[in-house]
Amino acid sequence: MHEPVLVEELLFWLNIKENGIYVDCTLGSGGHTKAIFEKAKKVKIYGIDRDLEAISRLKIKSKKLKVLRANFRNLSNIIEEKVNGVLFDIGISSEQIDSPERGFSYRFDGPLDLRMDQNRGVPCFELLEEFKRDDLEFILKNYGEERRSKKIAAEIIKNKPKTTGELVEIIRRITPYKGRSRVLARVFQALRIFVNDELECLREGLCEATKILEKGGRVCVISYHSLEDRIVKRYFKEEPALIVLTKKPVRPRESEVSRNPRSRSAKLRCAEKQ
Repeated sequence: MHEPVLVEELLFWLNIKENGIYVDCTLGSGGHTKAIFEKAKKVKIYGIDRDLEAISRLKIKSKKLKVLRANFRNLSNIIEEKVNGVLFDIGISSEQIDSPERGFSYRFDGPLDLRMDQNRGVPCFELLEEFKRDDLEFILKNYGEERRSKKIAAEIIKNKPKTTGELVEIIRRITPYKGRSRVLARVFQALRIFVNDELECLREGLCEATKILEKGGRVCVISYHSLEDRIVKRYFKEEPALIVLTKKPVRPRESEVSRNPRSRSAKLRCAEKQ
């Protein structure tokens, strides 16, 4: 099961109020939402996720929780009241990573899908049929920060992989063993970000969150790689309606990392609406 990261830190920076209204923009299996309810039982929470499979696994039963299948880039269109806090836990869950049929992990063989919402958009393997080398090179370089982007893109376009296993085999043939797992991680990250338009969704989601926050309300974002963190840092710094509360990102404690290695790269930033 997915273990939510930075729970205590998130509760602290959200400054939970007993009768407050909060939005969990990345509901998933509900770990952070559950923690908020345990902190203050009278809160009202909007839980948003675009992954129907994740919503179907949710085990939180509360009249105070309103679950919405939606993209958080549309927050102000689906939430019509001011809220005390908005949280984002950007990235993918353990359940998504560990489901071979979703195609998020290079550790399992399955369809090269990579969609967060499998009822919308186009699977990655279909997109690759239409890509030119330059298109894919741009994606790998800018979304995966992969220095071998040109060579990898050429091989992918040449071979048109339809499964994660086929993609892994392509990369295995053209990269040295040392550091290969990092190359794989960067390639899968880049493709996933593109397929789901994740960076633009984050930019729009931050703007939307600012709109629905009441004065004194807070927005907290947990991100896992530099591309996301830079977007959050820049938005918080440049948005005149927000005051940055975390001068440096909050990182997991050693005890959390040892218990949950996937939390290692997590960074939390928080800002408050003036």
